[in-house]
Amino acid sequence: MAAPFRRGMRIAADLRSKLTPSLTEFHSSFGKYTRNPHSKKSSVVRSRLTFSFPDLPTFTLPQINITRRHYSTKAERKCWKCGNNVDNKEQLFFCKCGVVQSIKEVDYFELMGIPESFDIDLTSLTQRYRDLQRQLHPDKYTLKSEVEKQIAEEQSSYVNTAYFSLLKPLPRAHYLLERRGAPIEEENTAVDQQFLMEVMEVNEDIMDADTPDALQPIQVSNNGNINKCVSQISKAFHDDDIEKAKEWTMKLKYYSNINDKITNIYQEHFGA
Repeated sequence: MAAPFRRGMRIAADLRSKLTPSLTEFHSSFGKYTRNPHSKKSSVVRSRLTFSFPDLPTFTLPQINITRRHYSTKAERKCWKCGNNVDNKEQLFFCKCGVVQSIKEVDYFELMGIPESFDIDLTSLTQRYRDLQRQLHPDKYTLKSEVEKQIAEEQSSYVNTAYFSLLKPLPRAHYLLERRGAPIEEENTAVDQQFLMEVMEVNEDIMDADTPDALQPIQVSNNGNINKCVSQISKAFHDDDIEKAKEWTMKLKYYSNINDKITNIYQEHFGA
């Protein structure tokens, strides 16, 4: 009995020596997932696992879906003056002691107190902007320390950036795409050639227009295209179709440039 037992132990040890390195390698590679640090939504990682062990047949498991939930956490802050804890939600800019605080980067939607969405309440956004700017207005800090003046100025600038990034559809779409880890990089973003030809034709029509009456139908048509883009971007984000959102955001950029060009011509040549 002893000989077969020892032979069985040797076989088991030999298998362990072959399997263990590959299992270690498998666990290491399985753990290498990437995620968008800005996204607060759950994401589904689709993966197909292949096991390859030395001297053994290779086999592959069916595709699996792994739901991964992302949580947003913020480091605890302390007031730079009194040392007390500062509530990141209730005391974003000010400690209970009344001193203005320096904040770590907060996303624009949270800062402006609105849900993260392409479709936003512009009235609420503007009201929040005005409230924050009143709180951070330089006149309130004329008798404060230089540190408080500097912090208030930095915060006011950050509020401005957040407000104007969300105010209009184009920068808002760009910001949402960045937060989803899919920023538009023009050199790597394909645009339909037929669409580009249409844009070139519109630009030629603008150059040929020599009166306000000639420009008006071009502007009306372009405004319709802008509205269509905004509607399609809204739908794409609602459906979580990031590629479609990128496609329509690129088109919106071209139409917005056309609108800017028409506006400049009105101002420079027709005094409007």
